[in-house]
Amino acid sequence: MGGFFVTGTDTEIGKTMITAVLTRHYLERGSDTFPYKPVQSGAEWEGEKLTAPDTVFYERFAGREFGPETNTYLLKIPSSPHLAAALEGVKIESQPIVDQTEKLLNSHELVFVEGAGGLIVPLNEEETMIDLIDRLSLPVILVARAGLGTINHTVLSVMALKQRNIKIAGIVLNRVTSDELTEIEEDNRRMLQKLSGVPIIGTFPYITGREIEKLDVGEILEHWNMNILEEAMQHESRKAY
Repeated sequence: MGGFFVTGTDTEIGKTMITAVLTRHYLERGSDTFPYKPVQSGAEWEGEKLTAPDTVFYERFAGREFGPETNTYLLKIPSSPHLAAALEGVKIESQPIVDQTEKLLNSHELVFVEGAGGLIVPLNEEETMIDLIDRLSLPVILVARAGLGTINHTVLSVMALKQRNIKIAGIVLNRVTSDELTEIEEDNRRMLQKLSGVPIIGTFPYITGREIEKLDVGEILEHWNMNILEEAMQHESRKAY
């Protein structure tokens, strides 16, 4: 099938949730799906083992273990990857991430690669997240907030991706607060499609910590245009062969 790179217009925008939701959705449909978080800052100790919070969430949400292959770099300091790496005496290099992504794509039907922060977040002194996306050549799922302020950040992110000729599968709008105004949100959706030329896959509801366990993925995705992802996967499969 192929893979996608899940990036966002900002940090704490919902990339991990969207990655987990899509992973669970395709697993439930019988596809061998794997979530990969190449760089995780803010890793935490569990006993004698350093763990990635995002990976723990993937596993809890999907109801299965994915193992150590879900991360290439685990950094303890909760900051931009390049800073956390520098403070911990590590240099993040893109080649091991490229190699691991290729390995996962060859051993699983579908892979979701989740980035860290936004497009221009530095991996090291020479490379940013968009450089890694460019090297991986996977279509991008761009996660953006649904409410006020999203048009500028989202369109600028789309412009940056298009400037590098990176394929964008679509945009997922995420309600990051409980007080979203429907009129603003609907206009944002309309204007984003008009200004960016990129289709909106769907909108993800505002979810509190307690509601996550009871989340009905099927009910949410029923209102999404999942054909956008299906078409992107078919295109990638044809390209692979």
